[in-house]
Amino acid sequence: MESLLWRLADRFAPAESSYPHVVRPEWFDHAGDLVVANGPVSWETPWYTEGGFRHSIPAGKHPVYVGTYADIRDSSRPDASRYFASLIVIPLAEPAQVVDATWDVEGYDDIHLIEDYAILWGEEAMRASLPFDDGSVPHFFPAVRDAILGKGPYYRRDNWADIVLDAKTGANAFVFPVSAGNVSGYEIVEGEYDEDDIDEDDDRTLLCLVLTACYW
Repeated sequence: MESLLWRLADRFAPAESSYPHVVRPEWFDHAGDLVVANGPVSWETPWYTEGGFRHSIPAGKHPVYVGTYADIRDSSRPDASRYFASLIVIPLAEPAQVVDATWDVEGYDDIHLIEDYAILWGEEAMRASLPFDDGSVPHFFPAVRDAILGKGPYYRRDNWADIVLDAKTGANAFVFPVSAGNVSGYEIVEGEYDEDDIDEDDDRTLLCLVLTACYW
């Protein structure tokens, strides 16, 4: 899995990427498992993104790997650095199968904004957090934000949160600090990608979801 994660970073967050620019991760960690009961998954700042992008993945528990980097704003004070997520990987198949798949895939051709924190969750977890009005934050977010900030701006890479929002299904949400202002993402699928054959989408199997925080 480690080898796959770095190959994905080479492809989707290269050191000299231009447009969209994704900061290359310095580390990868297993953030935990995303529990999906039924419905699409999104990567968004829900009070800011205006809907975000949706990805259909099978019901069940799926490992989530987060690529993070240190933002060293003052070289004389390394303990004041902050950590941000730039690449999220959700493998839905064995690494060897993902490696052999088609990686020449199109990303989003639209822009959705994020702000300071991006939430990864399925529709069930999102609905369990309702109600919250447009422009307001989900009820769980202020405490999560304070807990993340309370860990301090030190050299550590576990500055995200995993919250169960639906006790019955176990549906959860991950909250990741981000510095970039936009989201993008890529679906690695089994089979050849042909943008002229829209019916082919129904026959292809999603093998890996790669989500990015990027600068446009």
